[in-house]
Amino acid sequence: MVKPLPSIVLLLVRYLGVGLLATLVHYLIFLLLMAAGLFGPLLASVCGGVAGGVVSFFGNRTLCFVTDGRRKFQPVRFALVASAMNIGNAASMALLLGLGMSPLFAQVLVTLILVLLGFSIHRFWTFSNADITSFSRTS
Repeated sequence: MVKPLPSIVLLLVRYLGVGLLATLVHYLIFLLLMAAGLFGPLLASVCGGVAGGVVSFFGNRTLCFVTDGRRKFQPVRFALVASAMNIGNAASMALLLGLGMSPLFAQVLVTLILVLLGFSIHRFWTFSNADITSFSRTS
């Protein structure tokens, strides 16, 4: 018996939940490394970000975008999308702040847009059934 696909709303809620968990792990690692005096703020943030990224990848792969296809390049795709989202965040913030928008409002707006964009990209590319190598095959 084939399981019906979850509705788009349920997928988005799961995606947001995984993102929240990943953010909590990021901050927890950041705060622990800082409190223990092991790293300065920048390196602690990077370590927390990597840990949060791993949680996000496996959480999304397990709870949101479950596929039966090959998954060899999913980590690479995920890293590319995460990097693009960070660049998009920085560029969008620079633009909106340059236009005189409130920093808090700008960050909320950019976050909402990037969450929806990231959700779509992960749904249709990062965790899709297709593999990157299938695009270069000549059949």
